[in-house]
Amino acid sequence: MKARMEKIFLIDSGHGGMLKNVYQTDSKVGKYHIFSNGEIAYEGVINRQIKKVVINKLEENSFKVVDVCPTELDLSLNTRCKIANSICEQYGIKNCLLISLHSNAGGGRGFEVWTTKGQTDSDQFASLLANTFGYFFPDIKIRTDYLDGDIDKEEDFYILKNVLCPAVLTEFLFFDNWEDWQILKKPETHLRFANMIVEFAKNIMLNLKI
Repeated sequence: MKARMEKIFLIDSGHGGMLKNVYQTDSKVGKYHIFSNGEIAYEGVINRQIKKVVINKLEENSFKVVDVCPTELDLSLNTRCKIANSICEQYGIKNCLLISLHSNAGGGRGFEVWTTKGQTDSDQFASLLANTFGYFFPDIKIRTDYLDGDIDKEEDFYILKNVLCPAVLTEFLFFDNWEDWQILKKPETHLRFANMIVEFAKNIMLNLKI
């Protein structure tokens, strides 16, 4: 009987965290929002909070995981890609999948999953991820783009374009929307998202074609 391929999950948290109460993403770049009541939503901070739970849950379920940005610093995209690609070279491109965790901005609401432009191996992972998300979060709208026949949105974001392995980027809720922020900042939401990623990982291993 042929041994089952092991998948290495490379988890990236977009933007910077917090060091000595200083947000590590340049204020000119933004990636934070100040609400009218003075509360501040830092995207990089919430991304890291979610990433920590995701990694813990994957490891609890015996998946091999690598943290692409194991620091509060806002590592450059080039550095993140180098870290990811070194893992790809070690374990094999086909054995790796990068998931870059973000939350959105711009006044909308909901969830998106992104891949690079055109049909690639990443599209299958994005479709599976979106379907798994819909099961775990039936109350949250999935913002889609079916112009090329599948659910993912497409743009040549640097980290998606420059990693060697298949890669998807999630935009989980809008940190600048008050209603979404009330959901996004809750620990129970982070846990549900992490359980969703675990189920996604299990579904991948059940489908050896991807």
